[in-house]
Amino acid sequence: MKKNEDIIRLEEASRLFGYSLEDFKAKVFELKIPGWKAGTFKIETLKKYFDEVAEESFESTVIAISNQKGGEGKTTISLYLAEALAENHRVLLIDWDPQANATQLFLKEEPISILDYLGYRGNKAKSINPLIRSVGENLDLLPSSLDLANLTTPYERDDFELLKEAILPVRSRYEFIIIDCPPSLGLILENALIAADYILVPIQTRAFSLQGIRDLHETFQKIQRKANQRLKLLGAVLNQYEGQKALSGLSEGIKKYFPVFESVIYRRESIPQAQAKMSLLSKIDSVTMKSFRELAKEVKDKIDVQKN
Repeated sequence: MKKNEDIIRLEEASRLFGYSLEDFKAKVFELKIPGWKAGTFKIETLKKYFDEVAEESFESTVIAISNQKGGEGKTTISLYLAEALAENHRVLLIDWDPQANATQLFLKEEPISILDYLGYRGNKAKSINPLIRSVGENLDLLPSSLDLANLTTPYERDDFELLKEAILPVRSRYEFIIIDCPPSLGLILENALIAADYILVPIQTRAFSLQGIRDLHETFQKIQRKANQRLKLLGAVLNQYEGQKALSGLSEGIKKYFPVFESVIYRRESIPQAQAKMSLLSKIDSVTMKSFRELAKEVKDKIDVQKN
């Protein structure tokens, strides 16, 4: 079956037509709807059998998890902040890094290239709905692939807003959208910051670089001034924190550029263990998950303050 914007998988179809996954499976089996064996369907075919439900009117908040320096824990913060938020909210995690680390933790098969759906270099933009995967209760993933690394040079003015335009039709389905950004400056990161409402900066306390923080702050200011005036700073999160072993004066150095969260993420072996097992953190270590719940609460509190 040809993969295009008119094809939808079982999980997405069940959400689109307002059924639980099990009920939808039973229904398509009972009706022998074309595609029921493979678990993929033409949307137009499904519309002959089901009525689409109205979109839930969530006012989504888009948060870019960004630091141009590698090894700061952007994917870890993105994964488990999204998991913590999903305990009470509908969440979409966007893997916006060509390394696709978040994607590989959840998906065994090679995903369809998101680059083919963005309308880059004159190609036709397509709905990203067929790409979105359900990876947990209230938690969906928009996967990445190595092809995204080809998003390097803007060919048209609109190339800076490809991600913003791609997620616009699905924003009403989620309360929070988390973007796991790549460790570099360039067109990919600029797309993320233009699509986002807020930026959160993970900082690995054993490898602190004030230069990297300064460069990211300059990029933030440029995007805010020229392309996305609604973009706001949530602050920096100290990651892999080890208490007294952390660098002296770390918070003070960061505060020159970003506010610092009170919540910190401690170095714990359960985090790489959960990733190695391709598991949600809450199933591996409830104590470590508590740190991410505290971070999620502080994120929501900061957003509420900024909105009011």
